[in-house]
Amino acid sequence: MSLSYATTIPLAALTLAIVALAALPMHAQETDGYVGDPERGRVVYRSVGYCGNCHGWAGDGKSGTTLQAPVGPNLRKTTLDTAALIEVIGCGRPATPMPYHDRAAYRDGRCFGMDLEDFEPGTAPMRGKTFSDRDVANVVAFLEAYMIGRAEPTYEECAAFYDNPSARACAGLQ
Repeated sequence: MSLSYATTIPLAALTLAIVALAALPMHAQETDGYVGDPERGRVVYRSVGYCGNCHGWAGDGKSGTTLQAPVGPNLRKTTLDTAALIEVIGCGRPATPMPYHDRAAYRDGRCFGMDLEDFEPGTAPMRGKTFSDRDVANVVAFLEAYMIGRAEPTYEECAAFYDNPSARACAGLQ
C-alpha cells in the first residue's frame, strides 16, 4: 500500500519539525562548549547578579554585603561540578532563596523537569537577573578559578575582587 500525496506532505513536515526540534539545545543554560572568562564572571557575580549579597564577596557565605539578604552556601566548599553549577545558576534552587537566572526557566521543563505551574502558590523559585548562557559560563569560570576549593579568604583576594586595596570590606583582613 503506497502513501498518498495528501499523507506524504504532512508526514514530511512532521519529520522536518522533529529534526529541527532535536537540533535545539535541551537547556538554555548549556554553554555550547564556550569556555567562560573568569574576569567577566567576576563582574557578573559582583555587579549584575549581586551574588555577593548572599554568598559574600569571597563566596564563603559569611561576607555578604547586604545584611537583609539570606546567607548563601559556602561556594568555597561546594562539591558541585561545572554542569551542576550551570544548572543551579540557570534554574536556582526550588524551596530556597537561590533565584534562577535563565530567562526561560520553568517555562518548558528545562529546570528539574518542572514548570512554574507545578509549584504550590508562594513556593515557586524567585527570578533573579537574567544571564546569557555566556555569562553563566563566565560566572562558573570565575567560581572555579577564584573560589571553589580555596581556603579562608585573604586580603589580597578581597582587594582583587573590589579592584581596590582600600575597600572597606577588606579592612578586617589586613
